[in-house]
Amino acid sequence: MIKHEIKVEFSNSDVLKSIIEKAYFEEGYMGKILRKEDHFIKIVESDEINYTIFKGLNGITTKIINEEVVDGAMRFMVDETQGELRLYPISIYCVKEEGRYIFY
Repeated sequence: MIKHEIKVEFSNSDVLKSIIEKAYFEEGYMGKILRKEDHFIKIVESDEINYTIFKGLNGITTKIINEEVVDGAMRFMVDETQGELRLYPISIYCVKEEGRYIFY
């Protein structure tokens, strides 16, 4: 059971759409993610807003929202153990409907 989870608006639609297509459809299995450790979004210091939000939250899950790409929210795990700030997708299933993605 998740006790604490933050919801964050992620405005970079191109990056989000790219990771979804790659993780769930190109290297996944018809909308099911197979290898979570291979796919992540790297948050760099020049992205001041997101870097400030996620810095120090290693191991926390977050819901990413983006009305242009995602219908609802997509869950990610924050990881800082590789010497950089990464967001790994942890939603298992994805359905593409009317140009947007739905996760469960």
